[in-house]
Amino acid sequence: MYQQLGKYITDRVAIDDEQLQVVFSHFKSLTLKKNEMINILGTPARRMYFVNKGCLRVYFVKANGAEVTRRFAFENTFSTSLTSFISGEPLTEITKAIEASELLYITRDDFYGLLDVMPAWGKFYRNYLEFAYVTNTKRLQSFATHDAAERYKQLLKESPHMVLRLSNKMVANYLNISQEALSRLKSKI
Repeated sequence: MYQQLGKYITDRVAIDDEQLQVVFSHFKSLTLKKNEMINILGTPARRMYFVNKGCLRVYFVKANGAEVTRRFAFENTFSTSLTSFISGEPLTEITKAIEASELLYITRDDFYGLLDVMPAWGKFYRNYLEFAYVTNTKRLQSFATHDAAERYKQLLKESPHMVLRLSNKMVANYLNISQEALSRLKSKI
């Protein structure tokens, strides 16, 4: 159950087996059914999740009811509503399993407790934050500087599994285009 998590961590930081076992002791398992939500709007994010199997969708709901996908978390990926997790402010986005999913999670208190006692966990967290910052900045820049065709080509290049595993509706929502526009792009590329 912890093999994928262990590989994910050791691929990013040097950590000995004893420390890794301490990290594992703070994680619990959670199984979600398709379409099950794992957070409640208006409450703070109190868990960080690692996806062993399945896929999570993190999205906002606009005032008009339209959904806007911020990200997908597939296998071997951490996911949380990071702004809320760090600040303790209420959640403004929803996380939902779009496939039956097997997760491991660590509570916010345990996560920050590890930071206080384990330098390797601090290095891991810095790596996680840097990756999240770069990913989010690139995504924002893409929306500001690329047209739909360029965003779709970039998605195919960087995350082809998304196009293969997700419905056209979800891919289109992630790219902030209509399903019809996505169909036209697919036929041209």
